[in-house]
Amino acid sequence: MAVINAVADAFDSTKTYITAGGHSFVIDEPAPFGGEDTAASPVAMLLVSLAGCINAIGQWVANEMNFKIKHLHVNIDGEVDGTAFFTGNLEKRAGFSKIDVFIELDADIDENSKAIWLKNVIDRCPVTDNIKNMTAVSFDIK
Repeated sequence: MAVINAVADAFDSTKTYITAGGHSFVIDEPAPFGGEDTAASPVAMLLVSLAGCINAIGQWVANEMNFKIKHLHVNIDGEVDGTAFFTGNLEKRAGFSKIDVFIELDADIDENSKAIWLKNVIDRCPVTDNIKNMTAVSFDIK
């Protein structure tokens, strides 16, 4: 079993400085959420992670199925209600209520092979698995 680690530091703004897997990047919030809009938001990064995972697993599965992907286009829309964020009212979910993934796969394969490829991608993508299924999360504060 592998452990994947991410470390975040923040100071007096919504800008979050992240280090993960030897890479550094910034996450921020748009202005309506109190941020400076200098980088993608945390919820946008979740969608970005899903797109990246679809590509990574998609390339792996294509290789297993003996075809090359000429172009993979992934467009993801996530519906989120800001009520919990802005007011603390938890009657509606704080997270996404719906995520729609639209994939265009350009490869020299038939429709049946595309369906098999997609099923494998969905079943094997860790980000999809974490979104679709309950994952234990624990918190500790010092």
